[in-house]
Amino acid sequence: MRFRNDTRGIGVAKLFFTLVTSVGLGLSMGTSFLIVRGPFLGGPSLDPFPMMAALAVFIVGIVVLSWGSTRLFGVGTGA
Repeated sequence: MRFRNDTRGIGVAKLFFTLVTSVGLGLSMGTSFLIVRGPFLGGPSLDPFPMMAALAVFIVGIVVLSWGSTRLFGVGTGA
């Protein structure tokens, strides 16, 4: 069984990339709430260092989300 051509059921590859996409979505949504809750939602703003850490995790979450979703939906594979 090849990893990219798993055709039984949902497939191990699709399950893995669904999990990766979900983790990326959770990271980006969680940190975006931390970033915007102060200025836009009336909550306390983060200090500068935690704000930069939240921004870094947000960027990592967007990268993981985009990588997982493109692999999940087969964008650019030519199949």
